[in-house]
Amino acid sequence: MHKTFITGSSIICALGNNKFECIKTFENINDETYKDYLHNNFEGLNYYRIKRSFDSQKDKFYSLLSQVVLDAIEDAKLSKDEQKELHIFLASTSNSISILEESFLNKNSLDFIGFKNITKYLEDLICSNYQSTIIHTACTSSTNAIIKASKQIKNNQIKKAIVIGFEFFNQSTYKGFESLMLLSPSGEYKPFDKDSDGLILGEACSAIILETSKKNTDDFEIISYANSFDDHSITSSNPTGEATLLCLENTIKNANLEIKDLTCIKAHATGSENSNLSEVTALDSLFKKQNQKCDIVILKPYIGHTLGACGSNEIILLCESIKNGTLPKTINFKNIYENVNFTPLLQSKKVNKGTVLFHFVGFGGSNASIILSNKS
Repeated sequence: MHKTFITGSSIICALGNNKFECIKTFENINDETYKDYLHNNFEGLNYYRIKRSFDSQKDKFYSLLSQVVLDAIEDAKLSKDEQKELHIFLASTSNSISILEESFLNKNSLDFIGFKNITKYLEDLICSNYQSTIIHTACTSSTNAIIKASKQIKNNQIKKAIVIGFEFFNQSTYKGFESLMLLSPSGEYKPFDKDSDGLILGEACSAIILETSKKNTDDFEIISYANSFDDHSITSSNPTGEATLLCLENTIKNANLEIKDLTCIKAHATGSENSNLSEVTALDSLFKKQNQKCDIVILKPYIGHTLGACGSNEIILLCESIKNGTLPKTINFKNIYENVNFTPLLQSKKVNKGTVLFHFVGFGGSNASIILSNKS
């Protein structure tokens, strides 16, 4: 079986307009500057926006998709012939709803809406020899896309892949979460805090190149992964955290590792009351069952909950931060849950390399975990 490495990546989000801007802003945010960062970003609506202007939603959609795809290809140093070998995996929850809404309001033709138009555009952009794969599993979409692509590479079904996670602001998604009373009225992200009052959505677009060999000594390898499913509710997790615990345990087991071997666990940590309690309970149970702990890292206060794209987005941010020598602290955490024996990482740490378990949860009961490492 082949190994799978991340050899290139790119991201555009509230932090910046390319990966390097994002990492620079990311590493400069702290508890003192956090509220100023939110104030400059929200502009009247509690939402982590990409701070660029476009002529239309269609222009925004295809411009940003093109940029992250081409930036990731450049980052991986792929030749024109190697580009043709890329299998495209797309992941999102909203797909092109932002364009649909604008077209409906303007009474324009909708003939450019839909999966086929997006996939053909990207296939032509990179001259891929293959048809695209689209993954929709709610907020685990891009994580599952990475898992699926990695499985196919490991089994020698494909040689290279590009996984693209994207989520852009649209009223349908925003109002949907608002109607479920999941959005934070205070406009402050407080994940894993017992006084959290909800989540804050964000938009972002990112791309990850997967290959069978390293390009750089600090490239991350995909070590293991697992899925589990929670039938408790369509829009909430079982408070016992059983499905999350099973997913975490299986991912660690599949990697032949123990908790003490992990640099950290990157928690999903949406900030909603139910999701917080379920995941905190699962992590606490994991630590108590194995009588071991590791650091917990939370990233959504930096970019918001980017839904189907959060897997690729958060994997890129944390892997790049580790490459730069830092394990980032959790900002805006204050109050721990009762009877829980851990807190998220409260002070940034210096690291050389890392082995990280990333965990994600989605509506419909989807859990996905994946371990990445750039240690020898």
